[in-house]
Amino acid sequence: MARKRRRRSSKKKNGSKSIKSMLRQVVNKGVAPLAFWQQLSSKDYEVLNADGNYAALDYLGKLKVAANILTGSLTGRVAFPDQYNPSPSGQPRINPAGVVNKWVGIGILAKLYGKIGKSMKLPEAATIDRVGNKAIFGGAIGGFFDPPGNPGGYVSTANVMPNVIAQNRATTQRSISQFQRNRSFVPLDSFDSSTGSAFR
Repeated sequence: MARKRRRRSSKKKNGSKSIKSMLRQVVNKGVAPLAFWQQLSSKDYEVLNADGNYAALDYLGKLKVAANILTGSLTGRVAFPDQYNPSPSGQPRINPAGVVNKWVGIGILAKLYGKIGKSMKLPEAATIDRVGNKAIFGGAIGGFFDPPGNPGGYVSTANVMPNVIAQNRATTQRSISQFQRNRSFVPLDSFDSSTGSAFR
């Protein structure tokens, strides 16, 4: 009986350890990409989420927009020209001031905890220290390529869904031109030469 109890308790301990190790791995691997993407794209999505055209896109369209944010920010070129362009100038978005951001701050705090926790033997100090390194790295790279804002709150990526805007503008211009042509058109058989009037 005693052996069975020991086996059960050891299994419970191993199970809890495996869950903790899995969580550590997820956090350890995910924090750098998360910090990079959130810092890189947050200002773009502030603009996009305020636009009804983006909200109406399907999942594939939104994936294309995300791909454009990534490639356009880093290289200046977008993979899908018919979707949102975060860098209409054709140049990479360079923002050295963006290196100082919330993710870098979180990473610094995590490293402080790791250093102090190591000397004081606080829980998960080593893991949090490693996570801090990755948060700093991901946040700094994402911030270097995020769009710079200004005190007025204007974001340089305000060209929301340029293809939709251009299409709407072209449709409106065609409608106006057609309306003007219809107004000026007089059928050949409707002119009365005796009265000089366009209508009989």
